[in-house]
Amino acid sequence: MLSRSLTSFLAVALPLCSGVAAVPSGTVKPRADALAACAASMNSVLPSPTPPGYVFSGNVRQYYVAAEEIEWNYAPTGWDNWLGVPLNLSPRAQMAGATAYGTTWLKALYRGYTDATFSTKSPQPPWQGTLGPTLRSEVGDMVEIMFVNKLSKNYASMHSMGLAYTKYNEGSDYPNNTAPGQQVNLPPAEAVPPGIAPGDCVVYKWFVDDNAGPPAGQHAAVHSYHSYLALQQDANAGLIGAQIVYAPGQMAPTMANYREFPLLYMIYNEMDSFLSGQNAAALQSKNPSYSGPWYGSGSGSGSGAAPSGSGPGAPSSGTPSSGAPSGGAKPNTNNAHSRRSPQSAAGAQSYGAGEGGSYGAINTDALYSGNYSVWHPQLVNLAGANQFMGAPSFYSMNGYIFANNPTYEMCLNDKVIWYTMAYGSMSHVFHMHGNGFYYNGVGMPSISINDGEMKTLYMNATGAGKWQVMCHVHMHQTMGMVSNYQVHFAGQCPLPALGSQATIR
Repeated sequence: MLSRSLTSFLAVALPLCSGVAAVPSGTVKPRADALAACAASMNSVLPSPTPPGYVFSGNVRQYYVAAEEIEWNYAPTGWDNWLGVPLNLSPRAQMAGATAYGTTWLKALYRGYTDATFSTKSPQPPWQGTLGPTLRSEVGDMVEIMFVNKLSKNYASMHSMGLAYTKYNEGSDYPNNTAPGQQVNLPPAEAVPPGIAPGDCVVYKWFVDDNAGPPAGQHAAVHSYHSYLALQQDANAGLIGAQIVYAPGQMAPTMANYREFPLLYMIYNEMDSFLSGQNAAALQSKNPSYSGPWYGSGSGSGSGAAPSGSGPGAPSSGTPSSGAPSGGAKPNTNNAHSRRSPQSAAGAQSYGAGEGGSYGAINTDALYSGNYSVWHPQLVNLAGANQFMGAPSFYSMNGYIFANNPTYEMCLNDKVIWYTMAYGSMSHVFHMHGNGFYYNGVGMPSISINDGEMKTLYMNATGAGKWQVMCHVHMHQTMGMVSNYQVHFAGQCPLPALGSQATIR
């Protein structure tokens, strides 16, 4: 029986590699005029007003970030590397639903670039997975980000969890008025720009004030960023990244003398992703005769941006839509980003009609047309979700399940920092075998990380071997929230020695 086990396992497991995701051919190329305008805004000029007590260091940390559609495989090895068997034969993976439709899904992920041309991607360690580029800065700096939306249909933004910003740089999306029912033409410095449309861009400027810095005596503190059009749907699509703030003058020394690992605990619910319809359509195209309960009664295009009613759809290349409802009110032309405002009123739109899901049809008859440029991006992302009923949730760490992560590596006696964060709707518990860690100077075996929290954990790698780092919530671990890390034995470590160079981590 053992002689045929490997070939049998592989024959069963190989189909898992394909999954449901289609090739993301609809990725939008940024508009040349938008890129030029945003590049000109990367001018290192501080926005006004600055936070009280903020003392500018003179350093501006510039980053170039895009939201992109990427085929993501939660289990690229095809194995349950905790049980040591192919995923299709793993009772835990079956229990988690990871084997139902495969492990490759279309995600919306942040990816970094080297400059304003967005032609060359920044290097990113493979274990960073679904996380966007790590944005590093020191207390007193300004972080300047040129953000481009390359998604084919959905809106996106970048909102900082931990840094300070003016109203214009908030990266959120809600009405730019001061009270319900009022239209107020706020100055740009106080207005909230609407969501960034496909093919468009924006420049964010964030202050790294004292509140964002690490506690006294510590080198660094972790924060995060995410899209904020429809938080639940944006996060489940994958738009999350890490920020690290160092004490003044400590960025280079910390990077050179510590192994640094941003670590995201996230249960990706593929039904709640704004790409659920596109993933459903991909599965339908591969199985045209199947019409199971997972798929809506409509076309299942999953566009979200293309309403199924008679009105025109949302812009697909960053140009304004003419699909604002009339409702007896004129479109609002006072928005801070007027180029994204509707040009004319053309009747009510229905978002997601006939495509199934708990939202059903979102009729815009009763919505206030004056705030169209605010609610339209949110409804596009809301309507893209809940179109794949029964889609699985992946209990992941940096987007990997069942120890499919590229191993987190360190040498014996290395100093290590784990930049932990949790998103979603559940709390998690960080725990590792073989080594302990310190939180705010106190040695601990485990620590809770609530959804929306970020905690910086320091470790001395004194226990050599290959170990597990996991979520110690029992069900989460069973469903796949476990990874591997390796402390190499003395004299056997293949990594550059700490202090010899500031390697990318």
